[in-house]
Amino acid sequence: MTEFWQAIKGHPLKIFAICLFGLVLSNLDQSFFGYAIPGIMAEFEVGIDIIGWVLSVSFMVAAMMMVVIGVAADHYGRSRVFAVCLILPAFLVGLHAFAPDIVSLTMLRALAFGLTVSMIPLATTYTSEVSPDRYRGLLAGLLQVAYPIGWFLASVISVPILAAYSWREMFLPAFLIIPVAIVVSRFLSESQRFIGLQQTVESEEKVHWAGHIKTLTEPVFRRRVALCAAMLFLHGGAYAGTAFYFPTFLTETRGYTEEVAVGITGLSYGIGAVGYIAAAIIGEFFLTRRNTIALWMAIGTLAFLGFVWLGGTPATDIFWFAVMSVFFYGAIAVALPLVAEMFPTKARATATAVCGAAAQVGFATYPVFVAQLVEPLGWNWAFTVVVVPSLALAVAATLGLQNLKSGMTLEETSRQA
Repeated sequence: MTEFWQAIKGHPLKIFAICLFGLVLSNLDQSFFGYAIPGIMAEFEVGIDIIGWVLSVSFMVAAMMMVVIGVAADHYGRSRVFAVCLILPAFLVGLHAFAPDIVSLTMLRALAFGLTVSMIPLATTYTSEVSPDRYRGLLAGLLQVAYPIGWFLASVISVPILAAYSWREMFLPAFLIIPVAIVVSRFLSESQRFIGLQQTVESEEKVHWAGHIKTLTEPVFRRRVALCAAMLFLHGGAYAGTAFYFPTFLTETRGYTEEVAVGITGLSYGIGAVGYIAAAIIGEFFLTRRNTIALWMAIGTLAFLGFVWLGGTPATDIFWFAVMSVFFYGAIAVALPLVAEMFPTKARATATAVCGAAAQVGFATYPVFVAQLVEPLGWNWAFTVVVVPSLALAVAATLGLQNLKSGMTLEETSRQA
């Protein structure tokens, strides 16, 4: 522990802490929407199929924005772009409370979500570049606990608000995040790897923004882009086809009130944070990151089936949901760091964003698939026929990647992948 602390203290720890804090705030903002779905459906008198399209539009916009943000980070620097993605979404999420109709709500959701999810590959790249090589995967992996922490904190805030008011008031706390985000962003400093890259080309013409994308089309990078994108598309789609619907699933199939459904979801995500941490540690010190991802997804598939088919009481639902969150959702703690270390500094943020955008395409399509299947098949079978095959294919794509040894430098991993 002393060696670990000595290695990360100072600049690496500061950037890690800021990135983690920023991702928690952003996931907190966005988690409100999942908890608000039952109330939105009731007020605007829309069905789950319309909600599926709202989510789909949001994810497609996010896929495009993520690539733009990734290229901007490789072009202008990590810190400035991260600050923009930290501040603007909070304002847009707060405006959800005043949306007069489903169309305007969809527009606000798409813009806010696009900026928020763009922070994920950016923060992973940022942390990977400033971290000591021996602990790079661990720190970048630990960032991903922002997912369950955001869902958990959102449930803590949402339950009393839903009990006393409506879904609209649930979005108002997002405005309080704006001044906090502004203060936090002032402590950001640029990645030295990015600065070093800029200094090496300062005597040459600055790389055109399209050059960052062109790098990914080089023969050495094409296969890894395809496999990483497939892995994140399949896993991300399975995640989106379930996570945003679980509060609704619990109210409609288990008969819980909105408050109880939100409480079960939030508590389970909070417990599930253990899985993100465990995946980061095991991927760094015991197994390779590739093998840890495959193992986590396989176990997560079984836990998912347990939740959908074997739950029925608050205790059993919390147990299976928590185990599912530990493995199924926790796999992302290793997936993004693995993607980041496979590409060179000049295109790392772009590559991570492009592969992350593939996940957003999965996010855009899977909720629609599930929504369309709910009426003819019911929630249980709709979830099962979409998620299980997708996770099986995600495991196959993961195992197609080179099995990199943890602890190598970014320069080594980007050459050997």
